[in-house]
Amino acid sequence: MSKVASILLAGGESKRYGSNKLLSPHYNGLPLIQNSLQQLHGLNLAGTYVVTGRWHSDVVDVVGMIKANAAQGSNSTKVCYNPLWREGIASSIRCGLQALMLEKSLMLEKSLMLEKSLKQATDNEYTHLLVHLADLASVTTATLQALLNEIPSNPNHIIYSQWHKRDLEEKVKIKATVPAIFPKAAFDSLLALRGDKGAKKVIEDWKDKGQAIGVNHPESAFDIDAPSDWNAYRSQKV
Repeated sequence: MSKVASILLAGGESKRYGSNKLLSPHYNGLPLIQNSLQQLHGLNLAGTYVVTGRWHSDVVDVVGMIKANAAQGSNSTKVCYNPLWREGIASSIRCGLQALMLEKSLMLEKSLMLEKSLKQATDNEYTHLLVHLADLASVTTATLQALLNEIPSNPNHIIYSQWHKRDLEEKVKIKATVPAIFPKAAFDSLLALRGDKGAKKVIEDWKDKGQAIGVNHPESAFDIDAPSDWNAYRSQKV
């Protein structure tokens, strides 16, 4: 049986935004970071780590507010501060995954100390990791669920979001991106990432091996980088 955890990457500087974009108001009135967490909580996953960086204190305040209001799934949400956030997104992926692995390692040790069987203890290990970005304003619980629905048929594959983009020559290219679900066998590859390179390299490597499945997810194409992006987003919603 699959046991899925998630990491929500919220460690960037928001340099192009000019301030903390995670607190900018979503179309539904919530701060962007709160909306992203709300969509994850709707999945009722085994656990969620929000990886912070430049705007750590702001994110901690939002997570605390959600827990205080007893939002669905909020009790399984923890915050992981990434001291290496200036390195880039790879360090945030490592930070979140390492935090999840440490948590499970401690739980395994505790279970064995309580003389539970090894099978009982290891049954609590995560089998998959959902990697999501906090600035994807269009992604919802329903669109994320479409990725999770592929796990039973493809438990040993990476399940990634795909969407279409036209280049300057009007040629259509298929983009393979996060949100994506990674099986445990891919965790070491995620931990090996460095610099400002996200999980795309791991996705592409597994695609080359025939071990990755794409799910149409056009909502994953729209991220918030600058204030003007909100105008474009809202115009799509009208």
